[in-house]
Amino acid sequence: MAELEGTFRVMSWEEKQYDAAPGQPKFTHARVTHELMGAIEGEASICYLMVYRPDETANFVGLATVTGTIEGRDGSFVMQDVGTFENGVARGRWTILPGLSSGELRGIRGDGHFASSSDGASYRLEVD
Repeated sequence: MAELEGTFRVMSWEEKQYDAAPGQPKFTHARVTHELMGAIEGEASICYLMVYRPDETANFVGLATVTGTIEGRDGSFVMQDVGTFENGVARGRWTILPGLSSGELRGIRGDGHFASSSDGASYRLEVD
């Protein structure tokens, strides 16, 4: 397995509340774009569903399409993202979904994690 490490930055974040039932948690949907740098050079387009607690901590699930270059190979793949937002830090686990890759990245498999805060954002992904 190869270890891919790098950083990313948020290029866009559009979040909207989709359920506002009285007495229930706040649910939102977000469309996000990240620029990936390091071992993966490219872009991640992500759709998140999030639920917030009264203290503004949250849990989220998402699907991300990554389009870019890894070790000189161009293509795309789809990852599942599951995580939390607590104490100003978003942390998540990434899992590459089988059968949803293209180009020279066709057949890529793996998983990893990320952390993002106001101090910066980094990722680590182990792939075959």
